[in-house]
This record gives sequence, C-alpha cells and structure tokens, in this order.
Amino acid sequence: MPTSNLPGRRHTFRKQERLVSRCLFELLISGGKTLNEEPFRLVWKKQHISVRTPVQAAFSVPKKNFKLAVDRNRVKRLMREAYRKNKHSMYALLEQQHIQCIFLWIYSGKILPAYSETEKKIKIILHRFVEDIQKNSR
Repeated sequence: MPTSNLPGRRHTFRKQERLVSRCLFELLISGGKTLNEEPFRLVWKKQHISVRTPVQAAFSVPKKNFKLAVDRNRVKRLMREAYRKNKHSMYALLEQQHIQCIFLWIYSGKILPAYSETEKKIKIILHRFVEDIQKNSR
C-alpha cells in the first residue's frame, strides 16, 4: 500500500538513485552549484545520467568532524531518510521538465544532529533547489 499522498508513489531511495560513478563525482565537484543551510550543503549539477530517475544522490560526512564510523554512518542515515521522505515534489518538477541532476549532500557540523533538525534543513534546501530550477527554466 502506498505511503505517499501521490497515487502509486512510495517514498523510496532505490539503488538507481544512488550516485556511485567516480566520473560523475568528479564532474560534480569540479563544476557543481552549491546551496547551503548550515550545517548542510547541497552540491548539484544538471547532468544527463544513464538511469531513468531524475536525480542520483550521494551523502557525505567528513572524517575530520566525526572520527568514529558509526557516527558518520548515523548522520548519513538521517540525511538519506530526510531526503527520501521529502524528494517527491522535486521529482515531479524535474520529470515534468525532463531534467536530470546529480546531488552530493554534505554535513559539515561537528555534533550529531537530531532527525527533526536534519529534516527541516533538507526541506529548506530542496525548496531552494526547486525555486532555482523554476527560475532558470523560464
């Protein structure tokens, strides 16, 4: 049974939506646009990708800020969950305009965030991204 308000849509984060290509990472790092909402940053770039999803995303937490892998993995899990639950309005816009993008989400804080803070900040960044796409498509 779908858990979303949209008929037939489920809040998922599938394997095809994960950014794993080293080549795409290098393109993203060298020429991506940035949106900040401290302590989160979204680096994104319009890029044709070989999968049918509108976005491929990766999540990063620097080892410099969190020495323990369990802490880094916890923050990435929180970021993926917040992204997974809030990406669908953005997906609808990108599919409508036939745009594909690559994302890199980076957490630069030094303390473990609460899920509520993580979700709030990721929603803000996604809203700014949608506004930017709408502004540039006119």
